[in-house]
Amino acid sequence: MKNKTASAALTLFIVAAILVVVNYIVGALGFFNFRADLTENKIFTLSEGSRNIVSKLNPDKPVTIRFYATRDSRIMPQWVQSYATTVEDLLLEFQKASDGKITLEKIDPRPDTEAEDRATSDDIQGHAMNAEGGKAYFGLAIQCLQQKEIISALDPREEASLEYSIARALKKVTTTKRGVIGVMSSIPLAGPAFNFPPMMQQRQQPPWMIIQQLKLDYDVIEVPMTSGAIDANINMLLVIHPSGITEKAEFAIDQFLLRGGKVIAMVDSQCLVSQAYNTPGQMGAPPTNNVGPNSDLKQLFKSWGVTYDVNMVVADMTYRTNTQGRAVPTFLTLDRNGINRDEPFSSSLDIVQLFAPGSFVMEKRDGITATTLLQSSENSELIDSAAAEKARSQGLSTFQPSGKKQSLALRLNGNFKTAFPDGPPKEKEPAEGAGLKLPGGKGGEEKKNAGAPAIAPEVKADAKPAFLKESQNKDGVVFLFSDVDMFYDMFCFESDPSGRPMAIARNSNAPLLLNIVEMLSGGIDLISVRSRAVTKRPFTKMEELKAQVESEYRPLIEQRNQKLTDIVQKIATLGGVKQEKGMVVLNINQEQRKQLIDEQIAIKTDIRNLQKEQNKKKDQRESIITALNLLVVPLLVIAFGLMIALRRRSLQAAH
Repeated sequence: MKNKTASAALTLFIVAAILVVVNYIVGALGFFNFRADLTENKIFTLSEGSRNIVSKLNPDKPVTIRFYATRDSRIMPQWVQSYATTVEDLLLEFQKASDGKITLEKIDPRPDTEAEDRATSDDIQGHAMNAEGGKAYFGLAIQCLQQKEIISALDPREEASLEYSIARALKKVTTTKRGVIGVMSSIPLAGPAFNFPPMMQQRQQPPWMIIQQLKLDYDVIEVPMTSGAIDANINMLLVIHPSGITEKAEFAIDQFLLRGGKVIAMVDSQCLVSQAYNTPGQMGAPPTNNVGPNSDLKQLFKSWGVTYDVNMVVADMTYRTNTQGRAVPTFLTLDRNGINRDEPFSSSLDIVQLFAPGSFVMEKRDGITATTLLQSSENSELIDSAAAEKARSQGLSTFQPSGKKQSLALRLNGNFKTAFPDGPPKEKEPAEGAGLKLPGGKGGEEKKNAGAPAIAPEVKADAKPAFLKESQNKDGVVFLFSDVDMFYDMFCFESDPSGRPMAIARNSNAPLLLNIVEMLSGGIDLISVRSRAVTKRPFTKMEELKAQVESEYRPLIEQRNQKLTDIVQKIATLGGVKQEKGMVVLNINQEQRKQLIDEQIAIKTDIRNLQKEQNKKKDQRESIITALNLLVVPLLVIAFGLMIALRRRSLQAAH
């Protein structure tokens, strides 16, 4: 008996020892560190873009990643240490994929140590965590030769974009040339933007966050709305809300495209941001800016075969967005069905939101191919701007689905022809205050000779200036968006408690634009990494079911609302005046008025009952879906267990 007990104890000790050794080899040393990623989008697996970036690293120029994480539990909170493990796992994946081209150094900076001095020299941000002043460090330094990128503080809230941050840093330390992006807009994208109250007027609005994001990787310069030509150094042009654009500026865009430049244009049927820019200041002061409510590129759209009505807005009952307790049909939240996932820059995006967008219709043009990138559902229709304005606060009293999907964003490819076959348009007086000013900008009128046509040789004064009539190559590309607001800070980035935007995407809007810019600049490997930044996904099936229920009850409720309107009008017509004893008094048929009021109350009660039935039906369908989600998996497990039990019994019976 004693021998058996001793043998069992020895066996238990050996097993425990083996587990400790294996855990150390796999966990601490990283050997045989295998993980199975069973998520739908493989969000815990190194993306193809990251692997491509790593595979292109030069073996003669190795990259060193210094990972600083204070491990002292008295200084670093446990939840941050847990995230540090996640970061370390991802860094090990990068190191494994590099085949020796990446060296990972794990450093634990504790107070008053050489490791803390190294963290300070690498500009890693230290945070005081206790009364003694002990600082915790949690960041990355990525270096290749003399180039170094710093992530001074890793934020657990930005876990979804962690891989992109590392991949982007790797790309930056191994690349020396920066692309040049021009920005043309009627909006002062770099501020001062809004009319603050008097005590806040000394504050200026910083550049839009999307501009700040672009400036991290590119040289971003101004292109005034009065430009007659685009600087030859610019290889990509962002045209953002070109309200009141002149033919001269359209000609500049036209020639830029024909000589091989890439264009991303954003127009708007109802620009909500412009309303904020134009809001009068305090005490009735006039607005400091004059930004038009809508924008268009008439000449260029006509040449490209694009039809766009600046007075019409898309309303969609399937993709409508809930905001402040109200479903707004002109604020669209597109799910995967509304996003073209066949394109590399949008293949992994989940949610794109648009705010009072317009619609594009593409006519056939020889040599030009149009691809729809974003589209509404069939449960949508076009409404005028006035109805769209009203729909934001009151909803739509009438809605007739068109039965077809509206194109909200397009990509045009091919051989473009000029929109100005007769040459440059005649000079016109520039609009006062047109254009924007970006901090540190080098373009526009401040740069010498920037206004001279970059494609034209020197000509005589009496000769017509040279211009291109069609693309110099067959690879012209234009991206079109029917909404500008979708890229404004409050609509695509999270905010801190003080209301300032943070570089944390609230949807896929910013990743979509940055993906496109990345692709056009030749850095397609980063696209699949950045696309994973947003992991929120809407319960689209539930929204579809709710929309179906509402479509059943909407005609009944609208019919009764119309009766209420008729009754109100009848009550108003009952009133009259007459003179009695020299006094003017109301002449109202009280009996008829009471009858109408009773009828009014009955109809309101009927409407409330219909709404209750509608909500009850919604709740029933929601309960069914929820029950199925909760029961299906357990039932499958039980069924699988029963199958195994029956098979085992049959095998035992056979023996």
